[in-house]
Amino acid sequence: MLPLHNRLHDHEPFRIRYLVAFLCVVLATAQPTHSQESKKPMSDSAMLAPWSGPYGGVPPWNLVRPEEFPKAFDEAIRLAIVDVDEITAQTEPPTFENTFLPLEKAGQTLTNLQSLYGVHSSNLNVGPMGDIESVVAPKLAAYSDRITQNEKLFQRVAAIYESNEFAKFSTAKRRLVEKRYKEFVRRGAKLSLSDKEQLSKINARLATLFTNFSQNVLADERKYVTWIDNETDLAGLPPSIVSSMAANAKDRGKPEEWAVTNTRSSMDPFLTYADNRALRKQVWTTYYSRCDNGDEHDNNAIIAEILRLRTQRAKLLGYETHAHWRLEPQMAKTPEAAMGLMEAVWHKAVARVREEVADMQKVADAEGSKIAIAPWDYRYYAEKVRKEKYDLDFNEVRPYLQLEKLREAMMWAAGEVYGLTFKSISNVPVFHPDVRVWEVNDAAGKLVGV
Repeated sequence: MLPLHNRLHDHEPFRIRYLVAFLCVVLATAQPTHSQESKKPMSDSAMLAPWSGPYGGVPPWNLVRPEEFPKAFDEAIRLAIVDVDEITAQTEPPTFENTFLPLEKAGQTLTNLQSLYGVHSSNLNVGPMGDIESVVAPKLAAYSDRITQNEKLFQRVAAIYESNEFAKFSTAKRRLVEKRYKEFVRRGAKLSLSDKEQLSKINARLATLFTNFSQNVLADERKYVTWIDNETDLAGLPPSIVSSMAANAKDRGKPEEWAVTNTRSSMDPFLTYADNRALRKQVWTTYYSRCDNGDEHDNNAIIAEILRLRTQRAKLLGYETHAHWRLEPQMAKTPEAAMGLMEAVWHKAVARVREEVADMQKVADAEGSKIAIAPWDYRYYAEKVRKEKYDLDFNEVRPYLQLEKLREAMMWAAGEVYGLTFKSISNVPVFHPDVRVWEVNDAAGKLVGV
């Protein structure tokens, strides 16, 4: 199955990512046939080798060399082209069996490589990965455009979609064919050559902008840290959070201090429990000002250009706005429907928030703090209201929500509902020492996966 880079989906460019997003669409060129030699990788990178080991092959995390990604993608894309050329070079009329089924199996090397790359561009985006991502993203954007702009390939897909046989397909086959056909059309398969060229330029630029946006967010998360050197400023914080802050400071070369890093996982608990209001404001402002500080990592100009290019692309593809293009294949279908849903709950949501803030203000007034609830007070006083109004202290619940307990509960539930059993294994490579792997079997003891 040939992977389509997730930027083709045009997901918002935040650092919250999926491992990999795959779509069964393909790339082809006019090359007629290829020898078996052309299907062999012309690189000795271990990342291009077929996956080996137990369970039918596992990702070779221990053999990944990030600096090899750019050239590895060049080669993986070449191999994907070879696979697809064999499909488009056929002289037989297009059918589901000779077009869609081969596409499902095509480009396995590229699929595997993107699995490795997806983790390193998200979970392990450190060191040289930022520069590597800046090189790889445009390659994948260009690859995606060549897929949808391949006239021979689209003709085969369209012929199957428009054939009399289509109505006789099973539900699953019809869904696959229809979805792929509409994806091609939505991404410019029917445009003129000049419009396709313009679309490719826009997509290439967007790929670079999305990468720059994400790298800037990462840079601000690393750059801005709230330091605490007075133990009295830790008042209100549970020991577990203080311990985490001490570890953050030690990792940054200040073992005698405490650090609140510029990430949600560090910011959120501090705003919930810290008694020091001035520090809460500092932490809140630092976090919500990421990439809005007028420095080299400011994202305002990038956002403006992204919006302009999205508008241009939408018009080029025949849509009123980017929102109309983006929502068409979704459940909402139109921006108007999405706005209707939000507006239906908006007034009730606002009214509920006002009630919550009023409850918080009462607690603050009773303390004699003489403040008006501000954004950096919201989590702090929400916790106090919970304790006062519902006698619920999350610190008392915390022992039952440890990661190990949640994992055990999840696996127990999977066993009760689906009959699955889990066995911890250590005979496969992992991409980080903290990663653990389980073998999964069904109720009959048959291997399901890992």
